[in-house]
Parts: sequence; structure tokens; C-alpha cells
Amino acid sequence: MLKIERESDTISSEKSLYEIQFMWVKESFDFDAIKEKVLSAKPQEKKAFLRGIYLGCGIISNPPSYHLEFRFEKDDELSFVSEILSQFKIKHAKKPGRIYLKGRENIKDFLYLIGARDSYLELEEDAVQKSISNKINRLTNFEFANLKRQTALASEDIKAIKQLQKEGKFELLPKDMQEVALLRLEFPFLSLRELSLKTGGKYSKQEIYYKLKKIKSYGTEK
Repeated sequence: MLKIERESDTISSEKSLYEIQFMWVKESFDFDAIKEKVLSAKPQEKKAFLRGIYLGCGIISNPPSYHLEFRFEKDDELSFVSEILSQFKIKHAKKPGRIYLKGRENIKDFLYLIGARDSYLELEEDAVQKSISNKINRLTNFEFANLKRQTALASEDIKAIKQLQKEGKFELLPKDMQEVALLRLEFPFLSLRELSLKTGGKYSKQEIYYKLKKIKSYGTEK
């Protein structure tokens, strides 16, 4: 075990992220020796190395941002960790002093790689919840749009029927159209399928649609 002796520590803060900096360290890690050992190590040992790097200088943000990064003081250390990540096909980006992993699936791959099962499952659960939420939102939006269209069509039907009644032309309609028109007035918020059910199967959804369409054409005639 490497023993590090230091004379003092300093703590700095950046947006609620605290860093401990060891000043005047009297001993340092032998980077070249560590690099040589890791490069010749087995895959499981390299994964353990990445796990240590993550615990030592990695941070991860809470969903929904999906951001993981490593911070380094030396460029050669950054480049080496980037090389190991690339060996495991972990997509990442580099900036001065930092390595970034973005995207939920990419971060999940890394967490699974280093054996961080709990964190992996947490992101997996978040993905499932988000998928369900998105599906519910899509269905809600679809149903709202459908209801809005249905209401607009029903409003047009009722306006045409009342116009015919006002002008004394309603009784001139064929009996089947009168029957459908009265049904629409009685149940203004029902869909065509529901109106069809109200007739006990006498008129299909399509038949009611065409009859109401014909009534609207009569109601808009000048």
C-alpha cells in the first residue's frame, strides 16, 4: 500500500461539488508502473481499475440529465483512462481535465461494466418509468386530440340540425335522417360508435356518419 504524507489539505467548492486537494504531497504514484500493469491485466482486472477510477474521481448526476464524468489533473492520466474505456467500447468525450459520458444507455453500460449493479438498476428503473410516462402522455394526447375533433364534429352536426329546425326544413328530411338527428341532439357528446350502439344495431357507425354528413349539407344550403 502506498503511504502518502502531506502537510495540509484544501477544500474547494464548485456548484455544490466539493473537491479535496492534497497539497505538497511528498510521495506520488508511479504512473508508468501502474499503466504497464493495467495494460497487461486481464479484462476483469481492468474493470476493477475503472471501478477504482470512478470511485476516486468520478461523479454522476441524477436523472434526467444522465451525465457522468471523471476529473484529472494530468493529461497522461486522462489519456490512459480514455484508452481503457475505448477497449471496452464505452463511448466518451474528452475535454481538458475531464472525460464525459453522456446518455442513459451509455452510462448504464459503464456502470454494468464496473459492477455497480445498484446504480445500474436505478437507471434501468428510471428508464422503465420514463417509458411508461411517455406512453401515457402519448395516449392522453391522442385521446385529447380525438375528443377535441369529435366535439368539433358533433358541434357542427347540432348546429346544422338546429338550423334546419329553425327554418322549418327538419320535417322534410327522410325519417331515418330525422331519427339520427334527434339521437345526436339527445346525446351530443357521444361518439359515432356509441350512437350506433344506442340504435341497437339498426344503424352502423358508417351509416350514422353519412347520414349526419348529409344533414350538414342540407343545413348549410342557401
